Amino acid sequence: MSRRIVETAVLVALLGVLVLLATGSMGEMPSVPSSYDTGPNGYRALYDVLAREGIPVTRLEAPLGLMDRNVRVLALTASAYDRSDVRRLQSFLSGGGTVLAFGHIRGLTKSPRLHSFSVANYSNLALSKHPQRASEIYATVAGKGVVAFDERAYGYDRTRSLWSVLPPAVHVAVALAALALLLALIDANVRFAPPIVREPPADRDSSDYLRSMASLLRRAHAGRAAIERFARVYPKSAELEQLAAATRPSDALVLRAATIFAKLRKDQS
Repeated sequence: MSRRIVETAVLVALLGVLVLLATGSMGEMPSVPSSYDTGPNGYRALYDVLAREGIPVTRLEAPLGLMDRNVRVLALTASAYDRSDVRRLQSFLSGGGTVLAFGHIRGLTKSPRLHSFSVANYSNLALSKHPQRASEIYATVAGKGVVAFDERAYGYDRTRSLWSVLPPAVHVAVALAALALLLALIDANVRFAPPIVREPPADRDSSDYLRSMASLLRRAHAGRAAIERFARVYPKSAELEQLAAATRPSDALVLRAATIFAKLRKDQS
């Protein structure tokens, strides 16, 4: 039981170390052009300005193919879109939608409803220095319907599981912890070697009994009383009578008296 407690403690400590390593390797999250980000590169200020001015703003946290049809303006602050998403954006423009591209989106052709802006000019830091720039975005989207900021590029995707958005370092830590737990369970429950055959205890004879009794009598300081009792049982034994005369018999004398007593009992049985 104690061994399993130690193994469990080691496993818990290992798991803690792995989590600390994974958390430490993540480091401080960088500021990105997300409408959730309040850092210097975030777009939270622009999002809040539009909301205060009565523009219906929301966040797109699903693939473009699942976008709400009420959205009429897409604000894109990332340029990483694959070919299928670019085709969807092109179809959105063709259907009367408006795209605000903060940065260059490769593959997206020009359109009267495609408006390109510098991503750095509308960050939280930039608007704190030049708040009038927000009016340019307001003039572009006012009266055109719901404005959605695409947040999927920054990990905000309601269609993805929590596991899928965790950093790779956390994936590795959890995998190592699971492996350590598996090894501990295997070690505790699977036998890899044949059991050790213990030697049976050796047969004990009367001499072991005598030595045990002599040790007990020695600890109790009852050697003389024991010899006197032996002598009373066998008063015809001259040797027992002689031993009983000793005032402070040694261990050897007590053992000798017990041996004689046992031999006399054996002879009469």
